Amino acid sequence: MKKTSFFFLLFIFFNTLCFAENNTSIEKISLFIDKNNTNIESVKSKPFKDISSNHLNFGFNDKIVLWVKIEIFNKSQKKEKYILEIDNPLLEEIILYSPDNTFFKSGMLNITEDRTNINPSFFLNIDSNTKNIYYLKVENTTTSLQFSINLTNEENFIKSDKFKQFLIVLSVGMIVAFSAYALVLYIYTKDTSYLFYTLYIVILLFQQLTYVGFLPLYMPKEFTYIDNLLVVPKVGAVIITGILFARKFLKTKTYKYIDNIYKVLIFAVILQIIFLATPKFYYPEVTVLTGLIFIIFNYYAAIYVYKKGNKQARFFIVGWSFLLVGFFLSIIDALGIYSVMYHVPSLVLFCTVFEALFLLLAFVDKLNILQKEKNDVDKKLLEELHTRNTIIENQVTSRTKTLNNLYKELHHRVKNNLQIMLSIIRLQGEKFDEEILKEQFQKLENRIKSISKTHEILYLNDNIEEIDMYEYIYSLCEDISTSYDNNLIEYCINVDEKIPLRESVYVGIIINELVSNSIKHASSCNKIEIMLVKKDEHFYLKIADNGLGYKKENISNTSLGLRLVNSLVSDQLSGEIENNTIDKCEYIIRFKI
Repeated sequence: MKKTSFFFLLFIFFNTLCFAENNTSIEKISLFIDKNNTNIESVKSKPFKDISSNHLNFGFNDKIVLWVKIEIFNKSQKKEKYILEIDNPLLEEIILYSPDNTFFKSGMLNITEDRTNINPSFFLNIDSNTKNIYYLKVENTTTSLQFSINLTNEENFIKSDKFKQFLIVLSVGMIVAFSAYALVLYIYTKDTSYLFYTLYIVILLFQQLTYVGFLPLYMPKEFTYIDNLLVVPKVGAVIITGILFARKFLKTKTYKYIDNIYKVLIFAVILQIIFLATPKFYYPEVTVLTGLIFIIFNYYAAIYVYKKGNKQARFFIVGWSFLLVGFFLSIIDALGIYSVMYHVPSLVLFCTVFEALFLLLAFVDKLNILQKEKNDVDKKLLEELHTRNTIIENQVTSRTKTLNNLYKELHHRVKNNLQIMLSIIRLQGEKFDEEILKEQFQKLENRIKSISKTHEILYLNDNIEEIDMYEYIYSLCEDISTSYDNNLIEYCINVDEKIPLRESVYVGIIINELVSNSIKHASSCNKIEIMLVKKDEHFYLKIADNGLGYKKENISNTSLGLRLVNSLVSDQLSGEIENNTIDKCEYIIRFKI
């Protein structure tokens, strides 16, 4: 920080050397304010008021014409060649009347092609021991009517102007480099604060290059003429882009009253550009005062959000401090309140350089802070997640193991109980000789087996919530074939689904009934197809044999097996069943889990 301040003061020191001239050759300066646009002959007879300073400042005043009477006395014994410099490149028209009534024009709107110096100037040849009287007519309508009058020799004038232009080019180069870097950051990060920063700096640079006379000197006359009329829009654009940048960088949406004031300022500037930049209503001082309000408020806003914990604002405050000083001095100078800028006319440009630098450092600081905060948060989050995951994993592992054991034990006991029931039924069935009763006991035994099989699969597998239907159906079909002592049936099982225990029991009973019917009743049946697929949200169960089919009217309505199937499909699975018994026996069941 100390080194930066040192270089800043060094800039001002050199700038002061360039623009402060020894004016002892000017013996007397007097002034006449003309409100009637009087000609030179009439003006010579008017009363001129003596002034003690070579600097004049009337602020924004387009209603008057200034006449300056300059008395120069050459006390030397030889003819001297001087250059009379008018130190304000923005003055629109300046006319110098020599003692012999010849006149020469200069000013921003009268720049000749051979002119290479920034400030308007006139060559004077004064004989030895001679006092000459010159008259300057100065008109200005768009910018502040202020200037200083310097008398110097040609060598010093050229050196001063070259050094002045060197400092301007150096400043512009640094600002352009900062802007280009910010633009690259915007392209890579998509952070609009970089874009607003670039727009703000570019527009501010454009305004300052006009202010120091660089653009009028090197741009075409047509451009200069239009640029001269854009004082209010240019200052307004600087304010608006500065607000957009400040709002984004300082994150003022978090602080509603500050953000609302920024919005009011934007709205006020837009109204000024529309209504106060016309020939009939031209009041640039209003926009300049708005700019002063913006600068002060922007500085306050940065300090406010910094105190609220936004550490990213610290470099913003430092950078804005430079511009605050430069703009404040230039504004009060432009308003004619106090003149200081004629000593250091490029002060605002230099302040812009330092502001651009520190705002760029603010971006770097912002990235560092965000990265540090992100790293800290990530580290804490990872530690917390690791701790929580360890606790949860231990709890889940413990509880899952306990539940698995309980569920397996439950399924094991259910399966054992069903096996006991099967044994009782099998023993009871052996006591009967009638085939009909044996068949009924056989059917009951198969139905219970289909239920028992699900609990056996769950007990033997790790997944205790869902049944692997391929394994279940395959095993079920083998048991059915064994119970009917029929190993000639070929089963084509197309199943790749898992469903919960409840629904799998119902599906198993349905398959048991329909497959048993095919084995018992289908003539010339040697192949049974079973398919279970899921489409969208529905399951489709297909059971078909290659028998000869049957007529539905020949089937008794009192058949327990088919009544059981229909009941399970409609009541338990909330599904639908379709059958096709022409030249085959095919059942398609659609249900949703």
